[in-house]
Amino acid sequence: MLTRGKISEMQQKVSHQMNAKDNIAELKHKYTTISFEEVLELCQKYITKMATHTFRRENDAARKRDMARAYINEFVDSQRPSVEGYFELAALKQALINEITHYGPITKAMEDPTIDEIRANGPDQIFVESGGRTLIWDQHFSDREHMERIVSKLIGVSKMRLTPMIPMVNARTIEGFRVNATHAEISPYDLPAFVIRKFSKKKITFETMIQNHSFSVNMFKLLSIIPKADMSWITVGPTGSGKTTLNEVLVKEINPLSRIITIENPSEMRLLQREGGSEHGRVINDVLQYESVPEEDDSSPATMENLLINAMRQSPHWIGPGELRTPGEFATALRAAQTGHFFFTTLHAEGDTEAIYRFLTAYLMASNEPAELALRNICSAVKFVIFQEKLADGTRKVTSISEVLGSEGLKPIVNPIYKFICDDVLEEEGTHKVLRIIGRHKRVGKLSEKLQQSMLKAGIKKSRFAFLTTDPEEDEVEGYTLDEHSLNH
Repeated sequence: MLTRGKISEMQQKVSHQMNAKDNIAELKHKYTTISFEEVLELCQKYITKMATHTFRRENDAARKRDMARAYINEFVDSQRPSVEGYFELAALKQALINEITHYGPITKAMEDPTIDEIRANGPDQIFVESGGRTLIWDQHFSDREHMERIVSKLIGVSKMRLTPMIPMVNARTIEGFRVNATHAEISPYDLPAFVIRKFSKKKITFETMIQNHSFSVNMFKLLSIIPKADMSWITVGPTGSGKTTLNEVLVKEINPLSRIITIENPSEMRLLQREGGSEHGRVINDVLQYESVPEEDDSSPATMENLLINAMRQSPHWIGPGELRTPGEFATALRAAQTGHFFFTTLHAEGDTEAIYRFLTAYLMASNEPAELALRNICSAVKFVIFQEKLADGTRKVTSISEVLGSEGLKPIVNPIYKFICDDVLEEEGTHKVLRIIGRHKRVGKLSEKLQQSMLKAGIKKSRFAFLTTDPEEDEVEGYTLDEHSLNH
């Protein structure tokens, strides 16, 4: 018959046996070399077990990372695991921190402000873009599963999942970077892929762009007048040429009390101006910014076209669709221009005339207007086309500024004012062969009399654009040196 004493004795014995097993498991864990994947799983379980309610409810990404880092350090210090390839606990801690709180092999690329884009075509195929140049990244994912874990983390903040049924995802990272990821199911090599477009936190100014020879001082005098004089413009160029950055600089030249409504996907421009330039100062410009959903997303009515229609009911002076893509968006933007609103946008096109034809082609897909009438309306609405390119040496330049005069039949009449002329290409030897484009900005035309009158009516002094009213001289040289008198700004 079991007495209370015998039961207690048996319970103590079982407890000692369980503790002994735990101790043996712990000893095995401490002195048996395990893989990084195994220690990663153990560390994640440790965090799950030890995490406080505060940690689970924390929404601030930076604070949550700090708390997770503390748990990781605590795990390594208490368990002291022996892990393949990690001879120092400090190196193991850093690897776990990178994996759990950051992005594994692309962590440094995510944190490097000089890197603009990160592309991964597979676990060992990572490329980055820095200063306009594509470079092979010197780190890689250990395998496909490792890469898929990081992809899940990249898109997880948007509460999206990549699956064979949803093989393409557009999302935002915690940092606000744009990411497009694709599932291995749609790859002939059975590999996932992603592209991360980073947004620089460093403010780009016209001074910086002049110093980088993106445009000359005189070109900026013209560019700054366009928004001041209420003249709609289109910035065109290839992907990654810097169109949005240029538009952000130009939009800041608009009168702060002229109401601006922008619609982007994703939102990139930072337009709020604060009193005294202070981060916490009162907002002094009338700007309303929206972020649209992709056109194919039927879960929300907040498409570019719908937001454009709504914007016209919100008393805007300027409307700025980030990029026009669908026929309906082109038609709505033109309707806005014809109902008393000014607009700026970006297009993918190969030049000024091509941009007008691109607008016309898309517009006609949504309209029954005769092509000649549609072209006349477009050329009446758009006053300037600014063409921006990224050259082979990685530099981004405004390669043409053209005034749109009107149309004749199905031909737009375009008046080029500035061009970038390439003179030669230099190859600089080193660790890697580096190209350098040798060229210059040149004025090739003058403003029309009609446009000059429009500028005067908008309150722009003639002295500010007088240099653009005469034919350019052959030996005319564009300057890139700023001084207090050069801009009269």
